[in-house]
Amino acid sequence: MLVKHFPGETIGIIGSSMASALLAQEAGRLGYRVASLVLQEQNPVRQFCNWQTICPVYDETALRHFAGRVDVVVAETGLLSHQDYKILAAITDLTLSDDLMAITTDRLIEKVFLDSQRCLVTPFSMVTSLKDIKEAVEYIGFPCVLKTTQRHLPQSSDHVILYSEEDYERAERKVEESTCILEAWIPTEKKASLTLVRNERGEMLLYPVFEVIGSGELHLKQVRYPANISSMVEAEMRRVAQVIGQALDLIGSLTLEFFITSAGVVYINEASVGLSSEAIFTLGSMSMSHFEATCRALVGLPLPDLLPRGRAAIALPLVDLNYDEVMTQYMMRTDWHFAFFNPRGHSVEDMQGYVIVIGDSIKHCERQIELSRLTHHPK
Repeated sequence: MLVKHFPGETIGIIGSSMASALLAQEAGRLGYRVASLVLQEQNPVRQFCNWQTICPVYDETALRHFAGRVDVVVAETGLLSHQDYKILAAITDLTLSDDLMAITTDRLIEKVFLDSQRCLVTPFSMVTSLKDIKEAVEYIGFPCVLKTTQRHLPQSSDHVILYSEEDYERAERKVEESTCILEAWIPTEKKASLTLVRNERGEMLLYPVFEVIGSGELHLKQVRYPANISSMVEAEMRRVAQVIGQALDLIGSLTLEFFITSAGVVYINEASVGLSSEAIFTLGSMSMSHFEATCRALVGLPLPDLLPRGRAAIALPLVDLNYDEVMTQYMMRTDWHFAFFNPRGHSVEDMQGYVIVIGDSIKHCERQIELSRLTHHPK
């Protein structure tokens, strides 16, 4: 049964990323109390929550204690198992249906669901042994990618790429740890993503298609919109997102990552249910950020029409920027957006966050970055 949550009630957030901190900030602004469950004392969420519990591990005891003190709960993707979500759902309001719980935690179920919706996904196979891998390679071929099916397991993001039979030894070690999924490697010209938010009324916000530039951890990457793709490809991505959002009966946020080939063929690589750290570019560049929209969807508020405030935006991680120049722009700019976090115990200048540069085009944004010397690091 759908539950409405009114200001003064408590939203429980599990996780300590910048996305969780932004959700906590928006929840407080909308009049809700915020509770936080994290593993480490130093985290960006703490400055925006009413109370925070620090636990050594997200076990049943910690989850039950936390769920019993909040009115609705949301968790970052990859932290909890399907059973963990079941524990939360039995105690408090969890906006994830049984299908969404399964898709959120299991890559294989996610692929099967997307395939059932007649969405184009990379060829895949479940594998539990080296024998399974060898049989799957017969029709998937080399190169291919071996992934752990359960997202909450340690090293679940450490994928193994198989280029030839010489990689079987590494693959065998991984498949011995847990059940895996073997996926074909698709030669792609570009990767692009799209985030949508939907509430229980069926109202849906589709944010612009964006690209993540760079490598390594997310906080070392920059996010750009609009993505440099054709209008036909973008239209297909938006169509697929609407189909999946409706089919899942989604309440909350969903981010889809697409592979685009040189021939314009669009594959769905991943459907991530939950907060999107990449959607930080929506701060200031859209009439409603992804984080406010997600909060509104979770508590049952309406979603207004989405309007762009800028034709383009580049979100830059603060860790890559010249701090003094960032502060200069912060004191001058009304057209950019700044998302700053100063976790407890850090010095004043030891901040985390992003600078969102907004302009008429990507080139205009790049020119502003160059002129402001944001990325200039003095020796």
